[in-house]
Amino acid sequence: MGQLSTTGALDRQALIDAAETYLDALAANNVAQVPFALAARFTENSQELEIGDGFWATCSGRGVYKQFAADPVTQQVGFIGVMRESGREVIFGLRLRIEDGLVSEAETVVSRDPILFYKDGPAKLEARGEPMPLWRERVPESERANRAELAATADAYFEALQLNDGTKVPPIAAECDRMDNGVMATHAPEFDEPGDPPFYALGPAEQLATGYFGFVTRIRDRRYPIIDEEFGVVFSLSFLDHSGAVREIALTDGRTVPIGVDRPFAWQIMEVFKITGGLIRQIEVLLNLSFYGMRPNWPATAV
Repeated sequence: MGQLSTTGALDRQALIDAAETYLDALAANNVAQVPFALAARFTENSQELEIGDGFWATCSGRGVYKQFAADPVTQQVGFIGVMRESGREVIFGLRLRIEDGLVSEAETVVSRDPILFYKDGPAKLEARGEPMPLWRERVPESERANRAELAATADAYFEALQLNDGTKVPPIAAECDRMDNGVMATHAPEFDEPGDPPFYALGPAEQLATGYFGFVTRIRDRRYPIIDEEFGVVFSLSFLDHSGAVREIALTDGRTVPIGVDRPFAWQIMEVFKITGGLIRQIEVLLNLSFYGMRPNWPATAV
């Protein structure tokens, strides 16, 4: 296949089209449909593989749900959505870099394993059909934050989550929701145990204010490679380490609660933020269970 563009840099829609081409090629198990650069790199769940290996061989189709983020400045595009593998639904994440009309980097995350009460996450995400309308709203030009400001707002969220003790609360709108692997994990009272104080019924800022997430001992290898100032979107990647040594948490309401994390592990994540007016308005997260201390196999990137 030829180049994605012969006239220079790709605009936002052309970058999304490039991701669509890649996803269609995956579903067809046909590497030849993607114009890869000669020295292109490909990783799946942080492991560098030969292009055509891994999910390339086992993908059996595409789903409906598609969340894209495109960055004409860095010529990168991100995707979180539903794909099919051997006939079952999985949540799939993608980051592509385009150089000279060719795909030079393909970073993928395939979340295959059920996660706590998120075992039906792929089905729930697919049932949504499409992202919330808020994601498609452009930010008025006079109100747009710059790249550094958007990245800093997203990073403030991770700073509050890491070793969470309730003292750091990032700028989050009251109506903000966080969706983890297709399941709403905020403003979701159905997940709270009867008789217990609310937690899942709370919003993201309120949850962080409890200090409950203190078992997230480190958030590292944070990257913000895709920033769309026009839409106020940040596509981030990182690892959430859990040392397994934090067995109880002293909440800010005075209670002490046990924590069931008793072994070291990490979540490899792709996390997308919608940010307007200096506030995080929506959060979507892809989580993949990974080894404690696992590295991304990609270098840090400047904003």
